[in-house]
Amino acid sequence: MEQRQSQSEILEQLVSNGHLTSEQADDITSAPRLAVTVRELVTYLAAILITIGVAFMVAGLVVNVPKAGIAVLLYVVAAVLAYFSHKFSTATSERQRVGEVLEIASVLAIAVASGILLDMTSMRSEWSACIPSIIAGTWGTVRASRSQFSGAVMTSVSVPIAIMSLSSMIKSNGDTNSIVIGLMLMAGGAGLIYMGMRNIGFGLLPRAVGSLLIVIGSIMLADVLPSGIGGVIPLGVGAALFTLGSRERASEHLVAGAFSVIVGVIMTIVYWIPGSFLQGLAIIGCGVMLLLILRKQLARTNQLKPDAPTA
Repeated sequence: MEQRQSQSEILEQLVSNGHLTSEQADDITSAPRLAVTVRELVTYLAAILITIGVAFMVAGLVVNVPKAGIAVLLYVVAAVLAYFSHKFSTATSERQRVGEVLEIASVLAIAVASGILLDMTSMRSEWSACIPSIIAGTWGTVRASRSQFSGAVMTSVSVPIAIMSLSSMIKSNGDTNSIVIGLMLMAGGAGLIYMGMRNIGFGLLPRAVGSLLIVIGSIMLADVLPSGIGGVIPLGVGAALFTLGSRERASEHLVAGAFSVIVGVIMTIVYWIPGSFLQGLAIIGCGVMLLLILRKQLARTNQLKPDAPTA
């Protein structure tokens, strides 16, 4: 598949086509990606301090309050936060971001309250964490395409929590347990990457978290198989992530893919080749081979350029 153009390449093309001047392109390149004012940052800091203060006050007031009362109080707080979040949703971009912070706080309050109620039913604590996280993740997925960052944040946080909760409930032991957890991590990671590649706000976060989950899952699966074969899994996963990162110009995939490839290469070489000296030579050889492949690919790309002679 064709590699995506970088920002500088697109700007150069617009300048060459006469749509932008060189000065305008330079202004775009040097402009910050985030338009967050100092006033907005101070607002977030004040909101965090107020929230912490309220939490301390509520903790002192509800010491002797039953769990059901705490849950009801959290639902009331969530409703108030949701109301103001909705009011801000049609305001300016700055207020919309504040509204999304309130939205995240509202969903968190609902999740904690629901967890408390589920725990009161003598349900396993893992389910008390898993069910609210699945609900929060579902809401985040629905909101992702219409929010600046709240949907991406809620889903990226909820998926790992749900996976950890489910993995702790798995009855099987040993290798079977590791296989199931590894597959769950890879499936969850793939879902987050797919979500982050859509047109959503703050897609970087689910892509980064998804890449991390896939790498962790591949390493878990590698530990289950015989040492000489298991290294192929992170090696293959890393190659896929690295290829995706190269095509999409996405650093999060490139970093995760590079780490996974390194782990897979080392695991395989250490198993099959005895002695640190020979192992070091083999690892160096792999690096040199990658450079040769890259050089050949670059030469082939140059030959296929429109202004270059073709066979």
